[in-house]
Amino acid sequence: MICGLIIIFLYLGRPILEPLVIAALLAFILSPLIRRLRQWGVWRVPSVVLAVVFTLGVLGALGAIIAIQITQLAEELPTYETNLRAKIRALGTGKVTSGALERASGTLKDLQEEISKAGAGATSAQKPMLVEVRQPEPRGLETIANLVRPLLSPLAMTALIVLFLIFILLQREDLRDRFLRLAGTADLQRSTAALDDAGTRLSRFFLLQTILNAGFGVVIAVGLWLIGVPNAVLWGIFAGLMRFVPFVGGIIAAFFPMALAAAVDPGWSMVLATAGLFLIAEPVAGHLVEPLLYGQHTGLSPVAIVVSTLFWTLLWGPVGLLLATPLTVCLVVLGRHIETLQFIEVLLGDEPALEPEERFYQRLLAGDRTEAAEMAEAGLREQPAAAYYDAVPMQALALAHSDAAQGKLAHEKQLKMRDTIEEIVEELREETEVADAEGGGGSEEAAHAQGAWSGNRAVLCLASRSPLDEAACLLLQQLLEKHGIGARVQPFADIASLRAFKLDAQEAPLVCLSYFGAVGNPAHVRYLIRRLRRVMPGTRFLAGFWMLAEQPQKAEEWRAAVGAQLVATSLAQAVAIAIAEAGGHVASAASPRARETSARAVA
Repeated sequence: MICGLIIIFLYLGRPILEPLVIAALLAFILSPLIRRLRQWGVWRVPSVVLAVVFTLGVLGALGAIIAIQITQLAEELPTYETNLRAKIRALGTGKVTSGALERASGTLKDLQEEISKAGAGATSAQKPMLVEVRQPEPRGLETIANLVRPLLSPLAMTALIVLFLIFILLQREDLRDRFLRLAGTADLQRSTAALDDAGTRLSRFFLLQTILNAGFGVVIAVGLWLIGVPNAVLWGIFAGLMRFVPFVGGIIAAFFPMALAAAVDPGWSMVLATAGLFLIAEPVAGHLVEPLLYGQHTGLSPVAIVVSTLFWTLLWGPVGLLLATPLTVCLVVLGRHIETLQFIEVLLGDEPALEPEERFYQRLLAGDRTEAAEMAEAGLREQPAAAYYDAVPMQALALAHSDAAQGKLAHEKQLKMRDTIEEIVEELREETEVADAEGGGGSEEAAHAQGAWSGNRAVLCLASRSPLDEAACLLLQQLLEKHGIGARVQPFADIASLRAFKLDAQEAPLVCLSYFGAVGNPAHVRYLIRRLRRVMPGTRFLAGFWMLAEQPQKAEEWRAAVGAQLVATSLAQAVAIAIAEAGGHVASAASPRARETSARAVA
């Protein structure tokens, strides 16, 4: 309902809103100039007047040049008719083309004859009388009115733009305060800083875009002049304006000079040269100059650019086509800085709508193993495996645990997520081998560990109470194996009775118990350690409290409560502890205190 009312308002208010928006964009472009004049000691009102007069002078000069060029082009067009006819005849000389044209022409002639015969039979009894209506020649004031009438709309538009522009530039601070009041005054300092930053960014963006597009037009004009295309200045101005239009602006700008080149040149060399000029200039401006001036992108997603272009064109016609991208950029920048408008930035911005861990969690929920693996592969190219696992998959499992604690995630769904993690880990095994080591994987301690704990049962990873804990064990197992430490994961279904691994567990010098949770007390971990210690008296226990990374003191309290010797709050920390334990195991014969020293160093 509200969206519909806004669209109706934009459509019906077009005569007023169009000059207002154009004036606002010009105000953004002129703001740096006015600030520079103020720094030179010029007062505000003279600065605004000088900037507006300068703008009107530039626009007036461009309008005069365009009018002169269009008049000259209209006078010369009839002289190009011969070349156009020759090219059309040349295109029709082919056997296939000419045969098709002849058949089409014959069909049209037959139809015309049939229509003529039918019309003659129907009107043979009564022939119409030809009547010619002549208007009297205008005289006096009527002649002046006929000349002025077509200029009324452009003059009214220009007057409104100038009026709004002066008002916006003079009342800039007052308008900013009113906008802040509408946006909310709960955090006035932050809102003011955000709005000033948005205004500065937009001013810089539109000014640089205007300079770039003007430079593009100059390059096109000079290139067309060297090629020999008539009215090169007109097409340069047209190309600069069309470059504000995304996607199709370059195509539209190239079409008319190419058509004129085809009419002027008896051959095709001028057409090909014109096409080559645009094919070179547009990519250089878009992919080389633009990123150097104002970054890699405008802040809009490709879908947002297409949708906004269609929306504003349908509402405001050609003016909307030119203003679509600047208007949408304004909305996105404001949405990025003002909390109440944040939904606009989410809908139209080019930043991902979800955080990486949220996207990964969503893929796990959907069972989309392929896309989740692709996300992980991309992440592993940018950072080490342990760092990425802690930042994305482990955080996604923490989100899953929070949903499970609230009863939103069924046990069957958790099992499917565990299976998906296992499949992803298998696919990423090669990626993690290429990624840089985290937590001392390339250190001397790791080399000792590879020789001491290279067996497949050196570290036993156990889930404390849920399949999500087991999924974390799978990630830890891969990281340990990557560092040359043998590890295995005991299925969660076997843990309740201890029967399935009672004997094998005696061979593990280190047991890591995975636990997601940050409230209550970890009774499941304490219960498992007590039962395991009966059959593994010489084993050391590492408690992995994955959701206490921001609460190290609480993690230490829980470690003492469950009876574990070691504690880790991240996979990277758990790997470092395992490496230290392996190194201490090797050096224990020579130095009884080596293990305790190594453990304290990474705990």
